[in-house]
Amino acid sequence: MSSKMIAKVFGTFIFMVLMGCSESKYTSMVKKELASGVIHDSLFLGLRLGQTRKDFFEICWNLNREKKVTHSEIFPFVKYPLPKKTTSDPEKDMTMLFYGDFDEGKTIMTGMKLQFYYDAWAIWSKPLQSDQLLLAVKDSLEKWYPGNDFIRVSLKKDSTELLVKVDGNRRITIKPLDDNRIVKAKIDDLRYVLDKE
Repeated sequence: MSSKMIAKVFGTFIFMVLMGCSESKYTSMVKKELASGVIHDSLFLGLRLGQTRKDFFEICWNLNREKKVTHSEIFPFVKYPLPKKTTSDPEKDMTMLFYGDFDEGKTIMTGMKLQFYYDAWAIWSKPLQSDQLLLAVKDSLEKWYPGNDFIRVSLKKDSTELLVKVDGNRRITIKPLDDNRIVKAKIDDLRYVLDKE
């Protein structure tokens, strides 16, 4: 499946989940945050919402030359080994994959797709499975992007939950990609994507 198709499926999925959940809590959160006029555009590593596609590739190219990122085995993602934890537990070292989400003209970055996994992941290691990783990703994203708490949204079609956080124009969603290893997240600029949902 192409990355464009995956992005469309994921976007449709997020929209259906958010519109099908308790509309009052999610909708009131979005209205309140957008009405605040607060703009959050900073992402990480010099990347920002609203940058051009050219800027995205140029920044990634420079980060690659500095050996901070590399290409990922999952196309088209960029691989970023997160800075090592200060604890002495190397099992908790994590890698983040990222790739910009762009408007219909493929010119402006309207969001960022993320995937996380533990470097030492193994099928038999319960502490490294995606259900535990989800909590670590949530904690990390709350530290990187302070503000409101994540709210839990139950998905109608199965028993999983989606975590959603909205601060000003920035929406962050988190969900396990699979039952074992990867947790995905998405950062969206609601100024660009809300009218398309």
